[in-house]
Amino acid sequence: MKKKMTVLDITICAAMIALHIVLDLFLTIRIGELYKITLNTLPFVVVGMMCGPAEGALSGLVGCFLSQMLGPYGLMVTTPIWIIPGMLSGLTSGLIFKAFKRKPTIAAIAVTVFIAELITTIYNWFGSYLGDVVILKDMTIEVLIAAIPIRLINWALRSVVFTVVLVPLCKTLLKSCPAGIRQAKQNAEAKAAESPAES
Repeated sequence: MKKKMTVLDITICAAMIALHIVLDLFLTIRIGELYKITLNTLPFVVVGMMCGPAEGALSGLVGCFLSQMLGPYGLMVTTPIWIIPGMLSGLTSGLIFKAFKRKPTIAAIAVTVFIAELITTIYNWFGSYLGDVVILKDMTIEVLIAAIPIRLINWALRSVVFTVVLVPLCKTLLKSCPAGIRQAKQNAEAKAAESPAES
């Protein structure tokens, strides 16, 4: 059954897109062209978990596109490559958390975050290869391979921080957020459908 985006969905998406832009443009530590310390995908994970995978993917695409346009790079031939990581982060976190029936347990949140961010990290590596090595030709494959351990450490640390932030956030807000409300309704309907069969 298809669902429509509610006003609350749209509000959460807009707020998280704005937060992503702030995190990406003003609170990201860049170390050369290859490395950066950032929490800029956290808003998309929040949207995916709170609203659903479609909303997470949409907010990721829009947020990454806007930060690309407003940042130092602007519109480039590689722009399509770099608006996908946010979409992946929001989409995969929404799908994985949905598989856990949106139960805000530490295990469900941690697994969701670690897998979603690993997929995003892997894509970022291939994105760097396609954009910097193949298209722009301003980097070598050897440099990218040498950066893999640092990218994995960054993924692990980022995932731990995300989990620490999301555990209390999900337990506090999930019941009043769109996806949480829909899941609770589905659980209640499933329980009601099982009751007559049991009796």
